[in-house]
Amino acid sequence: MIKLISKAKNLLNRIECRLARYKGLRAPIENKKIVIDNFFGRGYGDNPKYIAEEIRRKDPDIDIVWLINDRVDAKEFPIGIRTVKIGSPKAAYEYATAHIWIDNIKNNFKGMKRPEQFYLQTWHGGIAFKKIEKAVESQLDPGYVEASKEDSKITDAILSDSKWVTDSVRENFWYDGEILETGFPRNDAFFNNTKEAKERVRRFFNLSPNTKIVLYAPTFRNNVKIEDQRFLYEVNGIKIKEACEKKFGGQYAFLERVHPNVASQITLPVSEFVKSANDYPDMQDLLVSADVLITDFSSSVFDFILSKHRVFLFAKDYEQYISSERELNFDIKKDLPFSFANSETELIQNISSYDDKKGKINVEKLINSFGLKEDGHASERVAKILLNVMKEKNN
Repeated sequence: MIKLISKAKNLLNRIECRLARYKGLRAPIENKKIVIDNFFGRGYGDNPKYIAEEIRRKDPDIDIVWLINDRVDAKEFPIGIRTVKIGSPKAAYEYATAHIWIDNIKNNFKGMKRPEQFYLQTWHGGIAFKKIEKAVESQLDPGYVEASKEDSKITDAILSDSKWVTDSVRENFWYDGEILETGFPRNDAFFNNTKEAKERVRRFFNLSPNTKIVLYAPTFRNNVKIEDQRFLYEVNGIKIKEACEKKFGGQYAFLERVHPNVASQITLPVSEFVKSANDYPDMQDLLVSADVLITDFSSSVFDFILSKHRVFLFAKDYEQYISSERELNFDIKKDLPFSFANSETELIQNISSYDDKKGKINVEKLINSFGLKEDGHASERVAKILLNVMKEKNN
C-alpha cells in the first residue's frame, strides 16, 4: 500500500510539473532571473555559490532561484536568494521562465530550453584523477550518458581553470561550444575571506578557534556495493588525528566527507573529534579550513593545492579501482608529489615522515605545470559575462 501511494504521488507530481512547465513556456522570459542547481539541490555551495554572491554584489535586483532537496534547510541561504524544491512544479515553472540556468552536473533534467535562455555549465570537477564522460563511456550508466549528451547540446558555455581542463572538456564532454577559461569561482575562496570560511566551519562543528582540521574526502565507486564502499572509506579517525598532532603540533579534529553520490547512504562512526561533514553545504569552505587533506581519487585535491597545505593519498582498493572501476589520468604513485598509502598503517607512517618544506616546493611546481588560472577573481569574470548576457537581451 505504501509503495502504491508513493507511486501515485510521483505520478501526480510529474503531471503537475508538466502543467507548470507548459504554463511557464507560454509566459515571457524574466530577463533578470537565474535558476541554480548544485548537485541535485544539495545546498549552497560549489561554483554556483560564488557566482551567485558576486552577482548579488553587482546587482541586488537579480532574482536568484536556488533549487534545494528535502535535506537542505532554506534558512541557511542568505537574503536575496529564493529557494524552491527541486523536481517540484514550482521548479519546472522557474526553469521555463528564467533567463539564465546555472548547474554543476550534467544529468539534471530542466525541461525544454527556449532560444532566449542561456545555460552555463560550471561542472563540479576540474583537473581530475579519474577519466570522465566519453573517456569511460562504456563504464557509465547508459541513462547518464544520454543525459550528459543532451546537456551538452543545450549548454552555451562551460567553465575551465586551465588548458588541462579545457582540453579535457573538449575531448570528453560531447561538446563543441564555448569554454571560458575564467578560473573556477569556488577557488576564489582560497584567496578571499579565508578567515570567515574557517570561522564558519569551526562554528558549524563546534570546534575551538585553535583546532586544526584533517579533512578526509574519498570519492565514490560505481561498481562496488554501498555496504562494501562503507568498508573502503572506514578509517580510525582518532589515530589519524593523533598522528597529525604528534607530527605537526596543536589539536586536530577529523572531518569525514564522502562523495555526494553516496553521502545519504553511508554513515561513518563519529565522536567528539571525529565528525561527519556530509551535511556541510560548501566543500570549498572545508578545503580552505583544512590543514591536511586525505583523499583517494577525488579531484578536490587539485583545488586544495592552492592552499599549499599537506596532502596524503590513501586507497585500500587501488589495484582493483584502476582495473575494474575507472582509469586514471595520472600514475598516482609516480606523476604527483603526494605520498600514497594502501593501508591505514602506511598512511600514518606517511604522516609521520612528511617533509613540510619539500612538500610546499613540490606543490608549487605542480601548480605551475598545470598553468592554473586561479587568482581570486574568477567570480568577477563569470558574473560580468552573465550580466552582459542579460544586458544584451535588454538591448
